Amino acid sequence: MKSIAFLLFTVICWGLNFHFAKQMLSESSFVEAGFWRYAFGVLTLLVISIKTLPKPNLFLLEWKGLLLVGVIGLFGFNLCFFLGMLYTSPINASLIVGLNPAMTLMFSYFMLKTAITKNEVIGMTISFVGVAILLSKGNLDNLLQLAFSKGDILIFIANLVFALHNVWVKKYAGVFSNRHFTIFTNTICLLGFACIIPFATPAIKISHDTYYWLSAIGIGCFGTGLAYLAWNKGLAVIGASRSSIFMNFVPVSAGVAGIFFGEQIYGYHYLSGLIIIIGILITQAKNFLTPST
Repeated sequence: MKSIAFLLFTVICWGLNFHFAKQMLSESSFVEAGFWRYAFGVLTLLVISIKTLPKPNLFLLEWKGLLLVGVIGLFGFNLCFFLGMLYTSPINASLIVGLNPAMTLMFSYFMLKTAITKNEVIGMTISFVGVAILLSKGNLDNLLQLAFSKGDILIFIANLVFALHNVWVKKYAGVFSNRHFTIFTNTICLLGFACIIPFATPAIKISHDTYYWLSAIGIGCFGTGLAYLAWNKGLAVIGASRSSIFMNFVPVSAGVAGIFFGEQIYGYHYLSGLIIIIGILITQAKNFLTPST
């Protein structure tokens, strides 16, 4: 049950990230926004781990796995995602995000030899129907009108990368404590943004307004540092395939958070949210019936 709580905390934070990112991107480039996101994220991890910081030589225990997760799984995902959003619409991108659980399930089966249960297939299918209802605004005919662009391809690649990220975390994180693994991988992602900043933006600014910095703190401290710490913990316990189904809850979380940002909620939001939750409960039925870890 603890692992379920960690995953729910993560998707709530990631739902808020859409609103925080919207504020930041209105004042800066996506590279600068990404840099500040991971700067605050890493700072948060260092502060809460001040007494148990990892020694640099620990990196050598599984450096290939850390680089895979940090460079490709985190930095690569963020880069493809933000680049894709320059060329596609939110509804297209969100629909593709709904494919993440299926991608993760597939990679888990082939790379980790994870068995696919009937509950996982049924739950994932039901949750995806909920995502489709949410993104089509209650009219599934709207899905037939979607046109795909190079931005959609980039978003698809981003989700493919994040599915690999989930599998790699399950495969390589066991060598480290969850906290040390998250610190290493998030720091690698931060260094990735720091390396491309000179080529993508003239200079890092500190003259942004209060809302920008509040958003940076929110997306960095909660939506990155604490969220990835919780996600990696839950994923390590119940596996990549079962954890990924919670990705379908992110649009619901973003919608609920939208109430506090002045956005209107419609009936199809409640219907799709209920269907997604039912799908998650079916997928996680076995975990709810066994002792917590």
